[in-house]
Amino acid sequence: MELSTHIIFSLISYKITSLLVGCVFAYMGYRLFMSGIWGHAGELETGFGDNRVVIKKAAPGTFFAVFGAVIIAITLYKGLEFETYRKGGESFVEIAEEGATDMPDRKSL
Repeated sequence: MELSTHIIFSLISYKITSLLVGCVFAYMGYRLFMSGIWGHAGELETGFGDNRVVIKKAAPGTFFAVFGAVIIAITLYKGLEFETYRKGGESFVEIAEEGATDMPDRKSL
């Protein structure tokens, strides 16, 4: 297998694993919620930018489900981004990151 194929396979495997982990957390939260466990779970307060999220007196399953949903949302939001470049007989694969401006132009290769 070529190196670029390994990189692409690794990226896809990472994304699928992230989605599966998020689904497992969400399912565990669902099962805890449906089993009727209503112990003292505590509170969660977080903020991002001008927005705030506050969860008070929630069941433990709620925290698992929210954490799983966050993992799934981030994984889907990032998506699969990579660029293939050729220079001479060699092929290069780069994983594109958001906001990265140091990628070479295709014309220079």
